[in-house]
Amino acid sequence: MMALRKLLSTIKWDFLRQLRYNIVSAAVAVNALYILLLWNLPAGQYEWLAIFLIFNDPVGMGLLFIGALYLFEKSENTLPAMWVTPLPAWQYLAAKAASLMIIALAGSLGIAWAVFGWHFNYLYFIAGAGLSASLFTFLGVCLAAGARNFNDYLLRSILVLIPAALPFLNHFGFTDTYWWYLLPSQGSIILLEASFGETPTWRIAYALVYLLAANLGAFALALRQMKRHAKC
Repeated sequence: MMALRKLLSTIKWDFLRQLRYNIVSAAVAVNALYILLLWNLPAGQYEWLAIFLIFNDPVGMGLLFIGALYLFEKSENTLPAMWVTPLPAWQYLAAKAASLMIIALAGSLGIAWAVFGWHFNYLYFIAGAGLSASLFTFLGVCLAAGARNFNDYLLRSILVLIPAALPFLNHFGFTDTYWWYLLPSQGSIILLEASFGETPTWRIAYALVYLLAANLGAFALALRQMKRHAKC
């Protein structure tokens, strides 16, 4: 219980820092633009784009914003000070993932409600958007831990963003291949698609298992990178 209370307290302080750095304001503004874009597309032509924009929300929150947060804290010497406190590195990382996941879920749900209405499968949706947000948060920490500055981080993030986007070639009908199933983002897309339509059970099982395994692997790698570069 003590560890849980400490984790919840850390999540609370993360939210305050994200408000301070205008992360929440930026997320609200971006989602508002997404919704306006979708509402101004012709009827029947926005559903195919909505899945991409919904997916983009947890990816942006998890990958791009975590880089900004981590490097801000690094430049302000928050991280070196934190490593000498009783806060374990895993709790720091889990709190970052949880707080960004909540913001990403709120934004993704806003887009989904605006486009598809209230009736869809929330279990698949929350699993798809939530696990995507946490996965890309952990990957973002892996990249930010060794980055010299934000420009360096952006260059590194391209190595993650390009492969993550490849499964959308199937989604948009440009390709029809199972090679993209090697990428965890394929699982994210499957769960988001399953939220609004019928999807074979084996695909849902694959998506859940693969995303969970990818999260565990990325979490372990992020901890290793933090300890390597921050000497925590």
